Amino acid sequence: MTFPNIYGHTRFYGEGLVEGGRLTFGFPYPPLSLLLALPGKLLGDPRYAQLGAMTLAAAFMAWARGGRLGAGAAALYLLMPRGFFVLEQSWTEPFLVLLLSATVFCACRFPRALPYAVGLLLASKQYSVFIVPLLLLLVPLRGREAWGLLWRAAVTAAVVSLPLALWDVGAFLRSVVTLQVHQPFRTDALSYLAWWVSQGHAPPPIWIPFVAVLGVLGLALWRAPRTPAGFAASVALAYVTFFALNKQAFCNYYFFVVGALCVAVAAARLPGDSVAPERHPAA
Repeated sequence: MTFPNIYGHTRFYGEGLVEGGRLTFGFPYPPLSLLLALPGKLLGDPRYAQLGAMTLAAAFMAWARGGRLGAGAAALYLLMPRGFFVLEQSWTEPFLVLLLSATVFCACRFPRALPYAVGLLLASKQYSVFIVPLLLLLVPLRGREAWGLLWRAAVTAAVVSLPLALWDVGAFLRSVVTLQVHQPFRTDALSYLAWWVSQGHAPPPIWIPFVAVLGVLGLALWRAPRTPAGFAASVALAYVTFFALNKQAFCNYYFFVVGALCVAVAAARLPGDSVAPERHPAA
């Protein structure tokens, strides 16, 4: 599967990624994003699926804890000014926010479904690997319970990813993994490194955002509250750090960060709000 180069130039792609006016790689995200967009495509436009994802994400936020805070966080997410732009461009981040909000909702109210929500979240984007260590903040699991969550999440991620990945392993790895290595530094990125380069400096090493996010993950595991709200807030902090110091970062990247912050607010507690009892997923 290939796509036409819609830009009319090759500045946005690495060497060898455009031939004869077509891109030489396929769908650049894990299969779950494609599967989630399919209902919208069947209705005539994949953006129907993304609109549905935004609506469901807001519902999960509103009901994670209930009360004023959840409703306010859901409204803030739905009325985010750039949300319409993200929807118009058909970016996949609404699916990511949906799965994060579903994960936090399950941690608060439906713990038996939590491993499967976590598995879908981890299967949604390449960079979701940074979420794995933060799962220690989500629910207080130990030993058998932690293992039960992890293996169920891993099986879920495999079920939604492997059928399409195994269809052509080489093409899958090229499109989803190695493509990111070959992509050039984007001077139009919304990142501090892009500003640095715009001042006449050479592009900095690509390891900078990875080192920075490892530091943030360590800080979060040390200081963040071990609650669903602390988990979502730590996700937002980790990814805003990763994006702000990356060679590519655009509006849709920060849409996810703002969505994660809305999820964190929705999962917090206020005096007088109705709250769900804390339970743990079955081992």
